[in-house]
Amino acid sequence: MVIRHGVDIEAVAEVRRLLDLSARAKRRVFTAREVEDCEQTGDSERHFAGRFCAKEALFKALGRGWQGMGWTEAEVRLDPGGAPLLVTRGRVKAMLEALGVRSVGLSISHTGDIAMASVILLCVPGGRRPSRPVPGRR
Repeated sequence: MVIRHGVDIEAVAEVRRLLDLSARAKRRVFTAREVEDCEQTGDSERHFAGRFCAKEALFKALGRGWQGMGWTEAEVRLDPGGAPLLVTRGRVKAMLEALGVRSVGLSISHTGDIAMASVILLCVPGGRRPSRPVPGRR
């Protein structure tokens, strides 16, 4: 197996600033389900920040950043036991398949004004990373 790892850490205040810019910014980064899940908690800003970090960590594990992929093509959900997991679609899912990803591990943590996430991808040898998209194209 080939292991790919991505990690991201953000100040909750920075994610709060992004979300305060506009409702459109929130819709571009988070799915309707993620917004609903976060807003039902008593600490929505930390939950939004954790999900933001999860998406950033996934894009880093993919080895290419978020350019050319939609933020809502990766969605953080909770399994029945409350552990976070990633559900992918579209270009993100296609990239995972091209890399030969067999398992995606996600961990999210918060403390004080800091949120972080770690994503580990287990891939079969021989998976190929698709080339970077042309900047500005989706």
